[in-house]
Amino acid sequence: MAKAHKVTGVKPLRSYRENARIILPQKVEEVYAWESFISDETRREELHNMRIAIKRLRYTMEFFRVAYQLPKKRSKQTSVICDKRFVEFLEVVIDLQEILGDIHDGDVVLEVLADYASQSEGQGEQIAMSRGVAKLIAQSKEAREADYATFLKKWKQLSTAGFKEKLLSFLTS
Repeated sequence: MAKAHKVTGVKPLRSYRENARIILPQKVEEVYAWESFISDETRREELHNMRIAIKRLRYTMEFFRVAYQLPKKRSKQTSVICDKRFVEFLEVVIDLQEILGDIHDGDVVLEVLADYASQSEGQGEQIAMSRGVAKLIAQSKEAREADYATFLKKWKQLSTAGFKEKLLSFLTS
């Protein structure tokens, strides 16, 4: 698993919001550091590392959510709109994390099944058992491929919509 990127520029005496505006964009960039690997579905480790980076971004966003709720001196409606936008961005991050989690789960299942199949080859396993494992492997591959296709489609839609730029703009405003 890849280590988290070192966060720079945080000052303990700065406000919670000021530090959030420093930390969160760096967490976004950490996610996008893995983008060059997503077009190759065989880059399992890199996809998993991207999921971990997204997970870090998610939890950091959840931690700093209160910093994006505007103070009471502004209108309550403005505060609600700001929080709604934050939640919308957070929901996208959560969705990406879950899709990549499904892909990783599929990778682990396929690895376990492949190990099982290779260990049972020379042990005279029943033919029905071998067919069952082969069918399970085929179904798992199909599910993993579908999850990967879902991820790529979602990522491309977000890229086309300028998600990264909009998120960074919101987080630093």
